[in-house]
Amino acid sequence: MDYSAEALGYALQLIEAAAEDDFEKVKVLVGEIKADAWVQDAQGWTALHAAASVGNVAMCKYLLRSGNAVWQIVDNLGCTAGDIAFSLNEAAVYDFLLGEGVRAEMLRAAMEAAAASEEEEEEEEIDEDGDVKPKLSTASDNATFLASKLKFTKDSSGQEIAVDEEGNGVMMGWEREIMRVSAERLCEPFTARRKGVKDSEEELNVVNVGFGLGIIDSYLQEFSPTQHLIIEPHPDVLAHARSIGFFDKPGVRFYEGTWRQYLKDLEDEKEEYVGFDAIYFDTYSEHYSDLHAFFDVLPNLLRSPESRFSFFHGLGATSRLLYDVYTSVSELHLKDIGLTTEWGDVDIGNAVGTWEGVDRKYWGEVGPYRLPLCKLEF
Repeated sequence: MDYSAEALGYALQLIEAAAEDDFEKVKVLVGEIKADAWVQDAQGWTALHAAASVGNVAMCKYLLRSGNAVWQIVDNLGCTAGDIAFSLNEAAVYDFLLGEGVRAEMLRAAMEAAAASEEEEEEEEIDEDGDVKPKLSTASDNATFLASKLKFTKDSSGQEIAVDEEGNGVMMGWEREIMRVSAERLCEPFTARRKGVKDSEEELNVVNVGFGLGIIDSYLQEFSPTQHLIIEPHPDVLAHARSIGFFDKPGVRFYEGTWRQYLKDLEDEKEEYVGFDAIYFDTYSEHYSDLHAFFDVLPNLLRSPESRFSFFHGLGATSRLLYDVYTSVSELHLKDIGLTTEWGDVDIGNAVGTWEGVDRKYWGEVGPYRLPLCKLEF
């Protein structure tokens, strides 16, 4: 359906009124004329962006409650209304939009979970009319990603990178410090093993979901794990792991499939059950709903109260607001299944300056990396 010039004109008037902090005119445009608050102007701003820029919390609330504003729309520079508020030090607006985002994402997650329980997965590539479905992106569709070719290389600075056939960064060397600290925190109760004081009665079972460049697995190996399971479905990643000798590392075993297949094999008793002391999750081309689904099985995989879980927190990491929203949402969902989460900052400021050879960035100006460390709550 075509959007009329008249409707567009009213929507642009709404953005202008919000930018001028004219709340009364905003109310007339939304309440009486029914101007749309989701429309974007030439720079990508909506009325919500404009209201955030002048620090008007009441107007932001009105646009979301009485209008049809969308809290997570980004402008031409990739900024949400919350990011605009943050950049202008409008703390009250930012806090309000953060709360709105958390509430909306918690509701969306609940609705998606309910819908998923009622629907059967369909994997057909061709519909009933025989039409070929459009090609999906490797960055957003896991089946498309697993069928794609990957390239493992280095950029001009020597940074290791893995990119898919669309030029998306699957994993990059700048994540090394994140992975080092993650392994340290996960295996903190087992530092004696790292020092080489191996107690034959002390076991350390670790699992990493998603090998990538093998960075965190290299750090986990420093703790001499008794069992080191790596769940990885992509054939090119598995080939890379073989080429760098990871299949021959002490205690290492690869499960060549997805984490969902691994859980199904556990259920069917095709895999022997192992309780893990440290679990790390870092998959590619999956959504938050997939990570949320993995949360639900964690209590059955963690071996003891000392066992720990972490994941690569790149959720919404191209936007300050989105990153803060998913920090809160993931912590709430983990709490729902009985895990407490401690957050630690990892400074990566100088590590993400280069995206040479990568078309799609997956990290932005969101501050330090927030490292989650989760344990069963007793």
